[in-house]
Amino acid sequence: MLLSKLTINNLAIIDHLEFSPQDGLNILTGETGSGKSIIIASLNLILGNKIDKTLIRTGEDKLSVEAEFTNIDEDIKSILNFNDYLLFEDPLIIRRELNTSNRSRAFINDSPVKIDILSEIGKKLIDVHGQHEHQSLLDKNNHLAILDNYLDINTGGISKIYFKLINFRKELEKTIREENDLKDKKELLDYHKKEIEEISPETDEDVLVDKELRELENIEGLKKTSDQIDQITSGSAHSILTSIDILKKKCDELSDINPEFKEFDKDIDTAYTTFSEFNDSASRYVGGLEFDEERFSYLNNRLTKLTKIKKKFGPEISDVINHLEEINSQLNSIDNISFDIEKLNKVIKETEEQIKIACIEISNKRKKGSIELLAKINREFKDVGLSAAEINFIFNEKDISENGMDDVELFIRTNIGEDSKPLSKIVSGGEVSRIMLAIKNIISKKKGINILIFDEIDSGISGRIAEKVGAKLEALSMNKQLFVITHLPAIAQKGIHHFSVRKEVNNNKTTVKIKKLEGSDRLKEIDSLVSGDKTTKENKLDKNNGK
Repeated sequence: MLLSKLTINNLAIIDHLEFSPQDGLNILTGETGSGKSIIIASLNLILGNKIDKTLIRTGEDKLSVEAEFTNIDEDIKSILNFNDYLLFEDPLIIRRELNTSNRSRAFINDSPVKIDILSEIGKKLIDVHGQHEHQSLLDKNNHLAILDNYLDINTGGISKIYFKLINFRKELEKTIREENDLKDKKELLDYHKKEIEEISPETDEDVLVDKELRELENIEGLKKTSDQIDQITSGSAHSILTSIDILKKKCDELSDINPEFKEFDKDIDTAYTTFSEFNDSASRYVGGLEFDEERFSYLNNRLTKLTKIKKKFGPEISDVINHLEEINSQLNSIDNISFDIEKLNKVIKETEEQIKIACIEISNKRKKGSIELLAKINREFKDVGLSAAEINFIFNEKDISENGMDDVELFIRTNIGEDSKPLSKIVSGGEVSRIMLAIKNIISKKKGINILIFDEIDSGISGRIAEKVGAKLEALSMNKQLFVITHLPAIAQKGIHHFSVRKEVNNNKTTVKIKKLEGSDRLKEIDSLVSGDKTTKENKLDKNNGK
């Protein structure tokens, strides 16, 4: 990945500046206060740092910083895709804007982006190493990643088991809540179950009971009706059947004279049969009816009970029966849920044992591997002016997480006789930069952030140490894009690309310019650094002589 272009507008004393760095080692030189720190500050804005309207150039309405990156890493593409910022092709262009109303906006390839997403991407884009700057090395949360990166440790297996364990625990919590909810309902469910089962309704029973009741209630009237039907049909000289017999004879008489009437014989016979059967059916139906007082009382009581449970659990008997089935299902769930909880507890215990074994295995690998890494880092310290320094990984056990059970933090002792302290307590930006340089020089071939900025890396060093630091930077730049701000010629001369930062005054306004130096211009710049370095040494000697 490469920072290919940086454009700054109206930031502090910069009116407009375009910077096109190259791959490898980029050296930035210039007098103190020339604006180098403003360039670093602009990159911090791209990384998602806080922005303030006091940074807007005097007399302007807004500031903007735009950074263009090419050859984007897959990790960054994944973050963009996850957050619906589809990166169809390079370059990745990040822009921050701020107006005098203190309204800040950020964009990725001209699409608005939230600052928290920008910060997440920024952590993978650039490492800035310098006093009070964005320093991933000082963030304890990155120390384990440094070790794992060096050892090629992949925590994907642990992560998979861990999230399985989390899901099992969530399922257990949910099941326990369901059990508690069902237990609270069990008393009511048992009561309703008993209430329905005591009546034991059958499908359409209410309809059948109501029909039989109406029959019993109307039995006398039904007998009278049956007698009337019999009287009308066959019980008198003028009954229907008698009349049909007469009609039959008359039809036969007409048929003897005119055969056309013969066809009515069949219809008359059918009518006789129909009325006769109707009379017989009515007689049989009513003949089978007897008023049963006990049966009548039972049916009345039964219908009252059926009506009551229909009103409570209905509206129909079928609804009552379905409700009973649902009650039985819930009660069975209460009985089964205890078994589910027991089974989940067993699975959780087995998964906890599984992940613990995996965590112990990876922890042992880390502790063993850290000895090798620390030895290499401590050897590197001697070459970057930190000969008295000694770094160490402090391991503490933590609750198991997706990356294991190790809580790892870098501790350092910078001077003989001092106690080791957390790396985050180091104040000197130059020391932090050199420590990171030593670490990065070892793991530079490993996957990680490809753009590194070292500010104040030459703080407190000169001569032979400066030569070694320069050599380390040169070696590191074979795999990374480096930006090094320095005042030392021994470091500056190692740069593949050299940029000079200068302040200029035009129309009573100060601005910052950046120029790529080549050939004689670069030699002059390095020469000026040599003079400054000599002056610094002479001043130190004068002070020592005066003591």
